[in-house]
Amino acid sequence: MRRFGIVLLALVAGCTSTATPEFINGSYYMTGDPSCTLRAPHNTEKKIMCLDSKHRPTGERRAMTNQELYVYQTNQMIAAQRSAQLDAEIAAQNQALLNHSYPQMQTPQVTPITPPGGNQVRCLSTGFYTNCRY
Repeated sequence: MRRFGIVLLALVAGCTSTATPEFINGSYYMTGDPSCTLRAPHNTEKKIMCLDSKHRPTGERRAMTNQELYVYQTNQMIAAQRSAQLDAEIAAQNQALLNHSYPQMQTPQVTPITPPGGNQVRCLSTGFYTNCRY
């Protein structure tokens, strides 16, 4: 079951992709998303032509400014910090569960059931019929 989950996660992760900065000719461009899986140089220095996986043009993308690149990097750092914090919280909760002592259930005391007259079986036979009682 665990392998199935890992394979499913890999398939889902492979199907979805987001754009990430790519260094091309001295500038960064957002590429790698479904509408910009392939790129071609454009006539101008600060633009690229994006193509989808079927080699169809999807539009131009301009180079990222220093501020856009800084915002992207800052957002990535914040996401990494949140992920690390969440991992730490989950680890702490797991440790707390391991350290918690759960009460043990006591075996109930019961008295054995004995039929009236002890463990005797009495049978009466009349012809073809036999009737037994405990």
